[in-house]
Amino acid sequence: MGLAERKEMAAFKKDYLAPKVAELKEAAGGADIQVTLDEASFTSVAAIQMISNGFFDRLIDDMKYICNDDVGKEAVRDGVKVVQVSHKEDPGYTLDLSGGTLTLRAKLDGSIGEDLPGYGAYKDLMLKKL
Repeated sequence: MGLAERKEMAAFKKDYLAPKVAELKEAAGGADIQVTLDEASFTSVAAIQMISNGFFDRLIDDMKYICNDDVGKEAVRDGVKVVQVSHKEDPGYTLDLSGGTLTLRAKLDGSIGEDLPGYGAYKDLMLKKL
């Protein structure tokens, strides 16, 4: 991670991370979900800039869908404790939910759908795993 990436990550964490995590928790019906970023993996400013809308906004939208009733809220509260996000250089993404951890490894500066989960991908995963 170069100087530009370190500055961008610091700015993201200062200005956007806490509000996005709060929005995620609210969407999850108040579940206490922790979010961890593998900061060293973010090797481009573009990837860091995509965390907010390329990752959080899609997960929050899907979380609202899952948590639209008490059953969904309980499933998320019991089944999602941590969200881990890593950027990777190679194309494509992996998305997994196991042991209470939702893990995304994605080319965050890539294209949505191919390199980055689009709207509905998190919902589909949670519906299968929770």
